[in-house]
Amino acid sequence: MFKKLRIPYLGLLPIILISAFLIKLMLVADVSLTSILGVVYSCIAYFVWGFVYAYLLNPAMVFFERLISSKKDSPKVKKYKRAGVIAFLYLLIAGLITLFIVAIVPTIRAGIREFVDNIPRYAANFEIWLADFTNSFDPTITEMVEQYAHSIFETLYNWLTGVMDISSIGDAVSSAVSVSTQVVLRAVFGIVVSIYYLYSKDGLVAEIKKLFLALFSEKTANAIYKSGRKINEIFQKFIVSRLLQSLIMFFLGLIVLIPLRVPLAPLVAIIIGVTNMIPYFGPWLGAIPCVLLALFIGGVIPALITVLFAVGVQILDNLIIGPKIMSSQVGISPLLVIAGVTIGGKFGGVLGMFLGVPLVAVFKFVFYDKFIENRLKEKNI
Repeated sequence: MFKKLRIPYLGLLPIILISAFLIKLMLVADVSLTSILGVVYSCIAYFVWGFVYAYLLNPAMVFFERLISSKKDSPKVKKYKRAGVIAFLYLLIAGLITLFIVAIVPTIRAGIREFVDNIPRYAANFEIWLADFTNSFDPTITEMVEQYAHSIFETLYNWLTGVMDISSIGDAVSSAVSVSTQVVLRAVFGIVVSIYYLYSKDGLVAEIKKLFLALFSEKTANAIYKSGRKINEIFQKFIVSRLLQSLIMFFLGLIVLIPLRVPLAPLVAIIIGVTNMIPYFGPWLGAIPCVLLALFIGGVIPALITVLFAVGVQILDNLIIGPKIMSSQVGISPLLVIAGVTIGGKFGGVLGMFLGVPLVAVFKFVFYDKFIENRLKEKNI
């Protein structure tokens, strides 16, 4: 009789006791959830960095593996080919970073130096324009505005001069290295961990399947695994498409703006390319400083060229590049995309603005779509 007696949810008792202990510890020891998460993250940081690298490189690895794979390949040959693809990808990234540092960074630095040297002239011209604009106002207000503008330009000039100073750069680099040694170590060891992730991807996926089957029923495990694949597809599709679109924007900026002699063209191309990662708002937020730089350094014509380029690449991106790269959308309407960007920016800053869109798509798929589907089934619709 006692063998047949079962206490419902008895298996949850250890989890409840551990949770109660942790909550009690937080209340008594005045330990915050943030500090606990910080400790946990410090323990798994290398694996997190490695996972991020591997996740971003996995689509490229799969693409190149399909190019060189054959049905006749033995498991040993497949391992050799995967190792070769991983090595090629990291060498390619290292080469691109080196090329960027050697070819583009000096141009950007020279342009910024020119901008800094001409700040007094820009300030004088702006103050003359401001005086002409405010000559009909009260003299006290005009003087106050001019002093405020002069103070802004002077502060900007002193700051940029200090930044461009070689000794200041050396001190900043030394300080940054001493402060961010842990970050550098995490980034470097993350590369090592990512190589393991990529090379052992099939085995890791198989272990995850086994874990699901061990913890849940076969039906539930298959449903979880299927949902996980869909969520991964949403993130991969969004991230890869945004990266490709941003890369195209960057190269278009170099091809168009450098021949037209737009000041700091490489920097403008970088800003427009990077901000293009954020849907809708990003490109316009990036265009504003680019236009101002072109206006201050080159004048009205380069600024007008920059405006036309920013508008033109957005039209090209929205009508041609975006649909070609992203053949099917992440499954949400433009209103939800805007909601994802704004809510993500509120809670996660720039990174939140970028990840907000796929997170909203995942939320819609996991909760809203499933709820609607189940309700319609209940009503036989």
